[in-house]
Amino acid sequence: MFCSFILEEKKWTIYACVALWLFIALFVLLLQRRRNRPSAACVALGLFIALFVLQFVNYDWNILNFHLFSDGEPHMEFRGPIKPFTDKYNIGPPPVAKNLPYSTLKPRPWEMKGDTSNDYIHPPRVTEVHLRIMVITYNRAESMLRLLKSLNNVDYLDDRVVLEIWVDRSKDGIIDKKTFATARNFSFEKGFKTVHQQDKHVGIYGQWIDTWQPTADSKEIAVIFEDDITVSPFFYRYLKKVHARYDNRPEINGYSLQGISIKHGGAGGNLHAPNENVVFLYPIVGSWGFSPKKENWIGFQRWFAEARKNTSFQPYVPGILPTGWYKTFLKQGKTDSMWTMWHIFYAYSKKEWTLYPNFPKNAGMTINWKEKGLHFAKTLKNTDPLVMEWDTRLDNLPEEPIHLDANGKIVKH
Repeated sequence: MFCSFILEEKKWTIYACVALWLFIALFVLLLQRRRNRPSAACVALGLFIALFVLQFVNYDWNILNFHLFSDGEPHMEFRGPIKPFTDKYNIGPPPVAKNLPYSTLKPRPWEMKGDTSNDYIHPPRVTEVHLRIMVITYNRAESMLRLLKSLNNVDYLDDRVVLEIWVDRSKDGIIDKKTFATARNFSFEKGFKTVHQQDKHVGIYGQWIDTWQPTADSKEIAVIFEDDITVSPFFYRYLKKVHARYDNRPEINGYSLQGISIKHGGAGGNLHAPNENVVFLYPIVGSWGFSPKKENWIGFQRWFAEARKNTSFQPYVPGILPTGWYKTFLKQGKTDSMWTMWHIFYAYSKKEWTLYPNFPKNAGMTINWKEKGLHFAKTLKNTDPLVMEWDTRLDNLPEEPIHLDANGKIVKH
């Protein structure tokens, strides 16, 4: 109200100035009329006064860019709260998208219409969301599109969702144009989309560890997917349940979505808890869809940034297979493909656990197509089951999940 009063006062001040100039102009003209012949100076003065007055009463005539009370924009009178910059230019978070139906109104995909040059500017980050989906990719356009299509089939419970697609560069700094174009052209029907190019080649380490940068007061859920994943329609409903139930547990560092896993201590068979348990805790992260817990992830990011500076340090953990794999990669110069070893070491040193789902037949909230790339030398046949029905046991999660060691044996905690 006070702001409105100020603006009204300024408006009447402008009117008074204009009236004063008009009075002066009229007085000069009348004076010249008494002499019966207006001089050239009088005509010039009249034209100058008219032009000067137009600077304030008509923005289109303001060729001299004069402004008594503004900052160079057309005069605007606000009758209510002044909108922030992001609302004024329509780059802020759009309204919450409804989940279903989409026959009459679809939220517009949020994307950056940039080219693939080094001059690409990252789109503004959409804030105040419930779920942030990070898709990390490099040059597998078809695989990425399969994942993106599955994300369109998810029930997001009418929550605000942002899909961020991060495209890495080659070691020569080249973006795969097909992958980038596929990401840009994809229509995310359940929320908003941004497409990012890495400024340089960052590899799997940079894609995994650095893309999600939560603030200390962030309340959003984030999940990171590599491009060879397909998701269950219920993965977000699951994540929302487990985050709400276990985020207050400092020893839990995040939530894996996969149902299939080896036993990292070397024991045979798939990792699986007794059937009466719908979830379990395990000391090693599962990367086929991982939702980090904010506080633990920030701690890991800070530790990793410092640990990497010591080139003589290696993140070995005794008694597990990943340490052997990492040593082999070290000899081959390929450790840049195994970011998980650093997370495993950090969790081991901090006594942290990752929560896994435990569904019949090792069904998962995600499946990995095991395609040729950094993790698989050749494409393997995928027969892993995907969760397609909601398990009502998830509506009443246990206060204390069962703990399994690296060989899948129950341990007391």
